Amino acid sequence: MDIKPSKTVKALLDPDAILEREFEYARDSSLQANSDRAQIVNLYLILVGGVGSLLLAVATLAPANGVQLPAPVYAAALFMIGILGLFTIFKLIRLRQAWHDSVLAMNRIKDFYVLHYPEIAPAFRWRTESIPPPDRVGTISFNLSVLVALIDSVAVGAGFFFLPVQPAGLLAGGAALAFLALQGWLYFRLLRR
Repeated sequence: MDIKPSKTVKALLDPDAILEREFEYARDSSLQANSDRAQIVNLYLILVGGVGSLLLAVATLAPANGVQLPAPVYAAALFMIGILGLFTIFKLIRLRQAWHDSVLAMNRIKDFYVLHYPEIAPAFRWRTESIPPPDRVGTISFNLSVLVALIDSVAVGAGFFFLPVQPAGLLAGGAALAFLALQGWLYFRLLRR
């Protein structure tokens, strides 16, 4: 089915208004991605703090009240923190991709106007060529991802420390480093797509 625009409808459309709405939508999407990024990390930090406090409280109160949790329970809780951290990293990656896509959309609209009105080009400091790559080191998203990856890697390492294997310290350190390396690899791999 071939649909051709009617002259009546075309006369009613205002391309500037449509582009303005598109720019607003992209801007709002970018702001939402940044807001969600902060909320996701805060939620993870609250969760880690809560679980960590609970584990420390049980360990402290255990001898006095006769409550003792087996070491695998501690390991499972710490592994859960690690898994939740990994999913937090995935969410941060997706939010960075969403932000980048929104910025590309806004800049495509700017490029359109610069093409049709070259005299306005100096008004735009940020252009498509100057958009940082999604996997840029040093951004807030990167720094928050590193924070989460460090915390959940330490949790995974601590989880291995509680398992009945020898040498526990060496295994724990190796597991923490391997989990940190895996998350770094995933971060850059997924953001380069």
